[in-house]
Amino acid sequence: MTTTKRKKKSDKLKESLEAIRSELLELEEVEEPTEEQASRAGELLTEFDTAQEAYNEQIAHEQRVEAVRSAALVPGAQERPPGEAPQFMRSRGNPYEDLDRVRGANLMDRATVGDLRTRALYAVELAAELLTEDQQERTEKLVRADRRGRIAQHILLTGSDDYMRAFEALLENAGNPALLEDEEAYAYKLAEAHRRAMSLTDAAGGFLVPFTLDPTIILTNAGSANPFRQVATVKTITTDTWNGVSSAGVTAGWLAEANQVGDNSPAFAQPSIKPEKAAAWVQGSFEVLADSGFGAEVGPLLADAKDRLEAASFATGTGVGQAKGVITAVSAVAGSVVASATADTYAVADVYAVEQALPPRYRLTGSPVWMANKTIINKTRQFDTAGGSSFWANLGMGQPEQLLGAPIYEASAMDGVIDAAQNNYILLLGDFRNFYIVDRVGMTMVYEPLVKGANGRPTGEAGWFAYWRTGSDVVNADAFRLLNA
Repeated sequence: MTTTKRKKKSDKLKESLEAIRSELLELEEVEEPTEEQASRAGELLTEFDTAQEAYNEQIAHEQRVEAVRSAALVPGAQERPPGEAPQFMRSRGNPYEDLDRVRGANLMDRATVGDLRTRALYAVELAAELLTEDQQERTEKLVRADRRGRIAQHILLTGSDDYMRAFEALLENAGNPALLEDEEAYAYKLAEAHRRAMSLTDAAGGFLVPFTLDPTIILTNAGSANPFRQVATVKTITTDTWNGVSSAGVTAGWLAEANQVGDNSPAFAQPSIKPEKAAAWVQGSFEVLADSGFGAEVGPLLADAKDRLEAASFATGTGVGQAKGVITAVSAVAGSVVASATADTYAVADVYAVEQALPPRYRLTGSPVWMANKTIINKTRQFDTAGGSSFWANLGMGQPEQLLGAPIYEASAMDGVIDAAQNNYILLLGDFRNFYIVDRVGMTMVYEPLVKGANGRPTGEAGWFAYWRTGSDVVNADAFRLLNA
């Protein structure tokens, strides 16, 4: 796998140091410097000392990281003598050594989990050629937040060159692992054991998509028509349910002298989100699957299918056998719905009413954003008769960036038509940190070697069944206000 390396921080600091040095030497060559030049030379001397210190510290840090990367992972890492370098990887060039140890690593040991995470971060760095900068940053955040080591383990077991070749070979040879070469078969065996350990009640018989192609890991940028992953709180788990804790907070009050204080203990709730199974079916003739380089195309195909499915679910999903949409959740709470001033009519006053109804906690100190269908966004633009001076920001753009000071996103699955005598949930404002999307790590593919027609005879086609699990819900409906026109 070819590595695309980004410039080290030490290199950037060195460039800054050279720039300061160059300017300082130029000033020192001036025979009769002005007062301003003399003052600048003094400032540069201070800046040079500060930059030199930062550069030296960064070099030392990178050397320590290099020492970690050049050791080998062992189960007894927690028993290393003080000051001894961690036995983690044997070489800087291969984070995928000793994958049997990765598969059997003791995830109850903090040192071993820390080594797994360091190793996985290096694997993500090596995969930079296959990921965008945003995808790489997202994956690195997942690894750093992985306290149990399961996601790091998943990345290491599904990211090696051997596993990538095994995955492509399985796509091309009817999913038969018996046809794999020795190294490919070994990588597949370890990943399959990992998948079965994580599968819970999922069906067996498939194999994991490499992490560089898996949309549940890299979370490809969905664009403006499906903006939910850009603004929501996204959690990636390796269990069957995400459980959180919420509270309305403590209530304070005035207390007279020598009076007993009341019990203001907060009430706690435990929001729970279960990722539901979603699936995609890819079918083609034997000739197309053999000649089209399907292994290289499956990632974008699955990412697109996943994105289109989620665009609707995250907006209006029922929550029964599928993700619960933000509109579904908020509309069920009466206090979070704002009725338009005139039934079945959308007017400029309604925009201000929604913004005004959002509690100060989320309007002033939160990060509120608007969402609406493109049709409603265009209707809203027509309210602004002052050319963007008081209502929109940057009205001249294809889609203005802000509405009443808050960002606005197009959500194509939201209602764009106002129907008489019906609920028309057309405009949403809220702090989307209170809308949670929960992905269960690991997308699985199962091969169907012989597709049959309606009469039961073969069609000369084969297919791949891919499935993954994701869920969503609002954990605090008070953080949103929804217009019902």
